[in-house]
Amino acid sequence: MYLEKIFFNYKLGRFFFSFALLFAYAIFVGTDNLQGNNFPFSAVILFSYTLTSFFSIYIKKINILDFLLDVTFLSALIFTDFNAMKYFSILYLIVLFFAGFLLKPSYAYTVSLITFFLYTTLFFMNWNVTEGGLINLFLNGSAFGIIVYAGTKVRERIQFQEQYIRSLEIEKQRAELYKKLYRIAAELAHEIRNPLASIHGAAQLLGEGNLNEKLLNMIKKESERLDHLLKEFLLLSKPREIQERYINIREFLKQIINLYSRGDREVYLEIEGNPVIYIDERELHSGISNILKNALEWSKQKVILKAYEKDNKVIIEIEDDGEGIKEEDKEKIFEPFYTKRKSGTGLGLAIAKRVFVENEGNIIVEDSELGGAKFIIQIPLKREK
Repeated sequence: MYLEKIFFNYKLGRFFFSFALLFAYAIFVGTDNLQGNNFPFSAVILFSYTLTSFFSIYIKKINILDFLLDVTFLSALIFTDFNAMKYFSILYLIVLFFAGFLLKPSYAYTVSLITFFLYTTLFFMNWNVTEGGLINLFLNGSAFGIIVYAGTKVRERIQFQEQYIRSLEIEKQRAELYKKLYRIAAELAHEIRNPLASIHGAAQLLGEGNLNEKLLNMIKKESERLDHLLKEFLLLSKPREIQERYINIREFLKQIINLYSRGDREVYLEIEGNPVIYIDERELHSGISNILKNALEWSKQKVILKAYEKDNKVIIEIEDDGEGIKEEDKEKIFEPFYTKRKSGTGLGLAIAKRVFVENEGNIIVEDSELGGAKFIIQIPLKREK
């Protein structure tokens, strides 16, 4: 991508250069000489090259023919009036540098050899063969090879730097992953330690003969809490067991609402059309139910579910009229064990995120017009198998 961008800029620069050269040629030579029998051959070359350069902008592929076009144009231009145009030979070096930078070394050196052959032909056609002239020819030939070598080395250096930067980014991502795993492990240990401490204390009291219903209820409650925590954590981390089938979203959301709606909250369902997706029903139930339970928990009176199709995706929106989510918390809420509720495990939204991402969809959170939060779920209608 980086080389393609440079190549595009090279072709763009080549067009502007040739156009400016043609424009300058028309001014300095004069329009009178560009008419009738006096029409110079150099003007034809400049016009043809400018036109070809313009159309080559739309060819995105890196091609050796682009550089052969450049050296052929320069050679033809110098050929028209060697004494007047020989100074344009310096432009060979620019073409050869970019050839070395953008092409494979074998192609770049091929362009260099062709350039040297063309320049040598012009040299013997127009110059007297003297000792000084031959030295000049040798120096120019050496310069052609050296500039291609420089271009290839610059390319190798840039590629090395890009690989090094990518390796640093991978290491950074890996370090962030380990950091996140350590934090999740610490949070899990903390979540397990509290109910275990309560169970241990209650067991000690029971062992001392302090038998009462309150201690038994504490052991039962904390055991259930541990069981719920571990089940949710396994749901987040265990490998997926997929049993996909077609799900009618209208009927599915109606069932979800019947299961989790509360008497003190109004839940509204708004569905456009009759969307159907191919997905594992258990995973979809887990993802949607966790979002809905979260909305019901934080809402004051109202929760709205919307579903519709857009851009080959099913969009499900769940919004509430609660307090909303602070801007700095909108990314954190999908992290494991991040919760604002004392009774929450902090795994529900993380599980929902995993479900939709692994089904090639996504979930984001925005501010709702109701005053609370709006969760927007995107699931593709058709997914890659």
